[in-house]
Amino acid sequence: GQQEQGDQNGQNQNGQNEQQSGQTQNGQQGQQGEQTDQQQGQQLDNQDLNGDNDNDGDGIPDDVDNDDDNDGIPDDVDANPEDHDNDGINDAEDNDDDGDGIDDQEEVTDANQNTDIYDHDNDGISDSVDLDIDNDGIDNRNDWEDLNGNGVMDAGEDRTRDHDNDGLNDADDLDDDNDNILDTEEIGGPTSTGYRYDHDNDGIVDMTDNDDDNDGLSDWFENNDGNDMTGQFDHDNDAIEDHIDDDDDNDGIIDDLEI
Repeated sequence: GQQEQGDQNGQNQNGQNEQQSGQTQNGQQGQQGEQTDQQQGQQLDNQDLNGDNDNDGDGIPDDVDNDDDNDGIPDDVDANPEDHDNDGINDAEDNDDDGDGIDDQEEVTDANQNTDIYDHDNDGISDSVDLDIDNDGIDNRNDWEDLNGNGVMDAGEDRTRDHDNDGLNDADDLDDDNDNILDTEEIGGPTSTGYRYDHDNDGIVDMTDNDDDNDGLSDWFENNDGNDMTGQFDHDNDAIEDHIDDDDDNDGIIDDLEI
């Protein structure tokens, strides 16, 4: 009756083996540190000064730019062609264009080449070519929750900017990886691409970690075994997720006393 870990075969959290390290939407290899802080600053300045004509500040006027919000979706098929993170605020007026919860001005002055106004997970791969912009191991095209079961992504079902897929976008979620440690308190802080997105804090980000809660059961198995007790973010599988469970490993000792 003991549960065994399913064959992972390098699969990601949705059971598909699509995400390859560094792979981008147009098949090109993503480059770390695509822009220097100085270049990013120039883009942000251009956006501030000329936002009415160049929404994303990339130096290409909107009337000839086929992607005004730098999200990799051509304007003619983009429901929000001037709103990169689809938060209802056009980029020229938005202080957080990529919806990562970090102010654009901070991202261009922090001396961190990976943070960028158009890189939600700050992994050095611009959102326009990143297959997994919230670093959760689920490709963007599959990263949504069919709440009403109609097979179509409706308003409120997009999870591409919600790392732990709890219905709260990372910009508003104070604990993106659902480990009960505030993003600001994680090693490296909220601009880190590591522990902010590492539920079990084992040094392997959730995107590549097949066992996010370190319980020996693969994430794919826990999401597909039909057992309501097992959970991707529930180490002792007591149906109480770790971030609200006072005793994650069910040993009778409160977590705060085990440090």
